[in-house]
Amino acid sequence: ELFSGHGWRVTLEEAPLPDGRVKTSAHVHRADTAHILAFPTEDTILLLREFRPFYGCYIWMLPTGRIDKEADIAAGALRELQEETGFTAEEFAHYCTACHSETLQSANHIFIARHLTPNPLPQDADELIEVHELPLQKALENVLTSEHVHLASAFALLHYLHHQNAQV
Repeated sequence: ELFSGHGWRVTLEEAPLPDGRVKTSAHVHRADTAHILAFPTEDTILLLREFRPFYGCYIWMLPTGRIDKEADIAAGALRELQEETGFTAEEFAHYCTACHSETLQSANHIFIARHLTPNPLPQDADELIEVHELPLQKALENVLTSEHVHLASAFALLHYLHHQNAQV
């Protein structure tokens, strides 16, 4: 282990190549995150406009959070949905998982939430979040035109829209 602290771990790891050689590289480990495609209606989605202090601006993103309080990813995702939007979901299902890269060990778990019911939890004290209900295409446009694009949100929206269009 090269470093451990503040929710991060850096390790030096080896993996075999098919021809018998061994590759060595540094790997960064961090808690997985959940990102929720939350649909109040069939035609609209909840999107956050959140101030990111280290960027110094607002960005558009899905309800998102680190899964570092629960062992169960779905339970953590539901908590994040409730904390960030003030809603719980009657229908909640894992949609897909995406990884940043081979050497960044932190997965993005995408969930779909439908049949939303108001049931707010207190937001984190160090977050400044606005919740907006938008048509899906407008949500995608807002995410993609943010000064700093939230990649997991862009991926989730594009992936969902691609699959919706493929089913038509």
